[in-house]
Amino acid sequence: MGSQAETPKTILVADDNRDVNTVITAMLEESGFAVVQAFDGDEAVQVFRSQSPDLVVLDYRMPNKDGIDVLKEIRRLDAHAFVIFMTGEGSEHVAVEAMKAGARDYLTKPVAHDDLIQLVTKLVHDRDILLENMRLKARGDAYKNYLVTLSETMGEALVTTDASGSIQYMNYMARQLWGPEEQMKGKSLNELFEHPQQETFTDIKLALAEGRNWFEDEYTFRKADGVTFIGVLTASALTSEKYAGGLVIVIRDLTDIDEMRRQIINAEKLASLGKVVEGVAHEIRNSLTSLGGFSRRLERSCYLDQHQKVYVDYIIEDVKRLENMIMDIEEYVNYTKIHRPQFALTDIEDVIDESLIRAVGGGRFQDITYEVNLPEDLEPITADHNFLVEAFWHLFVNACEAMEGRGKLEVLVGRNPNYLIIDVIDSGKGIPGDEIKDIFNPFYTSKVTGAGLGLSKVYMIIEEHGGFITVNSAEGKGTRMRVYLPRKRIMKPHHARTR
Repeated sequence: MGSQAETPKTILVADDNRDVNTVITAMLEESGFAVVQAFDGDEAVQVFRSQSPDLVVLDYRMPNKDGIDVLKEIRRLDAHAFVIFMTGEGSEHVAVEAMKAGARDYLTKPVAHDDLIQLVTKLVHDRDILLENMRLKARGDAYKNYLVTLSETMGEALVTTDASGSIQYMNYMARQLWGPEEQMKGKSLNELFEHPQQETFTDIKLALAEGRNWFEDEYTFRKADGVTFIGVLTASALTSEKYAGGLVIVIRDLTDIDEMRRQIINAEKLASLGKVVEGVAHEIRNSLTSLGGFSRRLERSCYLDQHQKVYVDYIIEDVKRLENMIMDIEEYVNYTKIHRPQFALTDIEDVIDESLIRAVGGGRFQDITYEVNLPEDLEPITADHNFLVEAFWHLFVNACEAMEGRGKLEVLVGRNPNYLIIDVIDSGKGIPGDEIKDIFNPFYTSKVTGAGLGLSKVYMIIEEHGGFITVNSAEGKGTRMRVYLPRKRIMKPHHARTR
């Protein structure tokens, strides 16, 4: 009851009859309520506006403005205002009109004490419940908006399902991978995986049913464009009554991490290989020095006939070829020893321009056209300008040679939240699928000349910049080398180089 509340509830009594007003006020105050009074319609509206009472006891007939008009004005000021309407006997139709206008209940004069206190106490309690529910709803809506904002800005894909495994919600990253929410809502969670026919949702539910708080495993997923990727899936059960049986799922794309892991392993392999190469090259150079020297002595000998001189010429020519290869190998080994990038803000457009001039500016590839596309407002990255020029020079020359002097070279620059992405696309003969994995290895080459170290240098430079390279190629259809360079410098542990 109102008398038990720490802070008394405030009741506005609006009646032009001062005796009635005083009696009702006394009954309410005796029961522990605080009362404010008004004696005409205008005053009632003014007091309500200034005092914001918890409840209004409002008479029908008043000067200046009758009760119905006052009720409507109060409801305009506060749509949730609680009003008890008072009418004289035989005016039930007025009470009905008041209820339609928003009154919570009505009393007929003369007002009985018990009826008044019982009704006022009940409605004050009902108002407290309403306000608490509104507060909880507002708090819930704010929390819901916070969670939606959080999910929309997170870097992983978030998906929720109902108890049958049908998709109910997808955040921004999930929509980027699998398409608009309105298109995916209602589809099975299994549609996100490489093999939709597998009952992955059921497997996750069974695992969680064993009492685990969450489930985690790696899967191969298929994007809306058909491209697959490896990702780690973490799932938890939704336990609220409304969503019971559903799942909340977070999927993290491991493509970049997996690629960087592979790059580190390869870098360590290359470092070990470099040590072996350095020793072998040294021994071969010693042998070539002797072989070349004696061959040239034989060439100058007057005892050789014409056929023998031809054989000696072959030997000398091969020695020269091997000497050039050894020089390439030693230069590569020295490069792995001493190269240390000097990082500074670097404009990738300048890098591409300088690399293209070096690759095609000398007239070597006259019948090759090229096109460069860059986005507007391309910000600089932290890199070593000279090393990147060398890397892209190798890529451009490699692409032009793959086109055998005729075709089109395309350079496309794009970006995602973490990386600057540079595509080098040629219309050449392509790379056989079983050879793609080897093209960055030292000494792998499909050319007649050279030691096959150019792409190995490219690999090393990009890896040192915290980036990585992917290759997409088909025989007879050309090749796309895609270079990922961090938009922000990633401080990586320095891998051991050949010593």
